[in-house]
Amino acid sequence: MILLKETLNPNLIGTFMICMLTSIHRFILCCYSSRLGMVAKRLSKLTVKEDKPFNRQIYLLLCSCIVYCAINIAAPVVRFLRSSRDIEYLKQQIDLYSENPRFFAAFYLFINMYQLFFFSLPVKIFTIYFVSVCHDIISLFEAYKARLTSLSVRDYLCLINNYNYLRDLVNEIDSEISRIVFWAGLANIFSVYFGILGILAVKSVPIEDKARMYSFAVFDTFVFFLMCLWADRVSSSAASVAREAYLLKGDADTSALHTQYILTANQDVHMTFGGLFPLHKSFVLASFGTIITYSVLIKDKFSY
Repeated sequence: MILLKETLNPNLIGTFMICMLTSIHRFILCCYSSRLGMVAKRLSKLTVKEDKPFNRQIYLLLCSCIVYCAINIAAPVVRFLRSSRDIEYLKQQIDLYSENPRFFAAFYLFINMYQLFFFSLPVKIFTIYFVSVCHDIISLFEAYKARLTSLSVRDYLCLINNYNYLRDLVNEIDSEISRIVFWAGLANIFSVYFGILGILAVKSVPIEDKARMYSFAVFDTFVFFLMCLWADRVSSSAASVAREAYLLKGDADTSALHTQYILTANQDVHMTFGGLFPLHKSFVLASFGTIITYSVLIKDKFSY
């Protein structure tokens, strides 16, 4: 009933789209949750050097998630406590709760909290998981390169087998989580889009709604950028091994294996966006260029 009676605006459309995408992500996450455990178990069997600065970054990212949740909890609560206009609007729109509109408003607030914690927040938590997986893969490539440069006598056949193992490991991990990455990235992109559209199109809104819009635009941009940045670092770490392979010197007996090793090390290694295309930093620029362009083009249509 509200969708039929309300004029189209960024808040309404954005809420619907974000709820739909986060719900799909939650469904995919539940379907493939066992794969996340398999990936973690697979990486835990390998020797990954502890990185304390990275652990601090993860803690800061978790704290930023807490701040994001606090803003999106406090904003609707403050508006519910301060504004009687929304209560009257709900009273006119929904006859079932016309006798006790404040109860319905409180129930609607509870549904918003439920959607935040059980649908929106898992997208952010999965991003932290994805960043940790990429970090462990990068650590494995860096350990491989360090071992490569420290060897005085190189067994190219062993190096080829080890590199193929790492590349197959990345491909296997990517195949396990690429679908979840796709829906998490899509939910972040649309959240950023409607956050920017709301900021550009909305003329006068309460400060609580502005806080939520800015939190969507800023935090989801940050999360999506981190996802692409760490996925790009996986490709960069593999490319650094290829550059190191060019610098190795071979003799007459190992020249054929050396050439084969160079060809092996130059094969692409990357994380993908739903298995469709590689996830690089350039994808961030392309995505946000499109978002800003369409936000500016249609902002007048949704101004209110």
